[in-house]
Amino acid sequence: MPSAAIVISGNELLDGRVCESNGRYVSADLSDRGVKVMSVVTVADDPSRLTAALRSALATEPDLLVVGGGLGTTHDDLTAFCLAEALGVPLEEDAVALAMLADSLRDVAERRGTTVQDLLPQARRQARLPSGGAPLPPAGVAPGIAARHGHTRVFAFPGVPHEFMAMWRQVAAELAAEDFFPEVVARVVRIFGCGEPSVAAVLEAASRDLLETSITVGGGEVTVKLRHLSTARPAAQAVAVVAALERALPVFSTDGRTIDDMIADLLGAGGESLAVAESCTGGALGGRITALPGSSAYFRGGVIGYADEVKEGILAVPSDDLRRYGAVSTTVAAAMAEGVRRLCGASYGLSVTGVAGPGGAAPEKPVGLVYVGCSGPRGTRVCRDRFPGDRAAVRGQAATRALHLLREDIVSGSPRG
Repeated sequence: MPSAAIVISGNELLDGRVCESNGRYVSADLSDRGVKVMSVVTVADDPSRLTAALRSALATEPDLLVVGGGLGTTHDDLTAFCLAEALGVPLEEDAVALAMLADSLRDVAERRGTTVQDLLPQARRQARLPSGGAPLPPAGVAPGIAARHGHTRVFAFPGVPHEFMAMWRQVAAELAAEDFFPEVVARVVRIFGCGEPSVAAVLEAASRDLLETSITVGGGEVTVKLRHLSTARPAAQAVAVVAALERALPVFSTDGRTIDDMIADLLGAGGESLAVAESCTGGALGGRITALPGSSAYFRGGVIGYADEVKEGILAVPSDDLRRYGAVSTTVAAAMAEGVRRLCGASYGLSVTGVAGPGGAAPEKPVGLVYVGCSGPRGTRVCRDRFPGDRAAVRGQAATRALHLLREDIVSGSPRG
């Protein structure tokens, strides 16, 4: 199995200004392709530290070293220099890189109302590569860098996430064409409604010596990932493990699809539509639904009914119910789901109302208490949950619970009283 090391640079990643996503993205992709990721290091924009991190990664002699960030025009764009230092070669201006740079600057010059000649002097440093290296076509302005150190293949990309990801995909396609990646199968099983110990117990009892198995917990779900060589014995073992999980646990996906993907597929296949009424999630549920392309085919709209006046005036929640039961209640969650379904003319209405915290709690309504409602052709159902964690965690789990409630309603097709 090939091995890889990843080095990501950027002060903004270390002081909390920006969440690091490039390392997570490429390590997940490499893992799916059968590459063993040995390290992911995030380092400051400091010449000595970045050079040391690159030298340390190269010293482990991975088959692949992926570097992200530090290819640009500012004082802290140090990757080309530090990579040359780590490789023990000088920096040299590359004619092909310079041509790539000039070409990519044309769009920038047009947007800014200037010329390439005006921009090139400051940008020219981006055409300097470690001697012996080659430029990679940019997805933005800066070219990437391809180099070698012994048997280690080195690829460096700009840190802007959409540029990094696009350039990595191109490199990965070329590596795949060269048969760099092994014949590996990755299976993802998703479970909702039980905890990690239950999942671990099933896995412990199963034969899986030919599989690489991992468990991830988050958002109220447990995800099991199985990786194996694409030969008969490991494949059969994986099938048996998946079957054991399905027999014992509330598995909802065995093909890697998320609950968001499944809702999109279920609504699209049935020609049905959805509307949402949100209080404590504040639009997070609608945001997840519309994050998927093609959602306009089935998503009708939503109401963020934070104030009781909005619940009553727009969603038609009876004022007597609000006074008697409070906004965080089974009755109001049901009325919100039914109200938004009528309002938007949707096949299904989902609602979320709860106490996300850290304030707003009462003895009978603690932080984390959430009611999720689903109104559809077979009636209305409300679930009561109490989710752990901070405000963001409660909101995220509430949105996930709402999507699962909808899935259960669509899949079951059973009438309710």
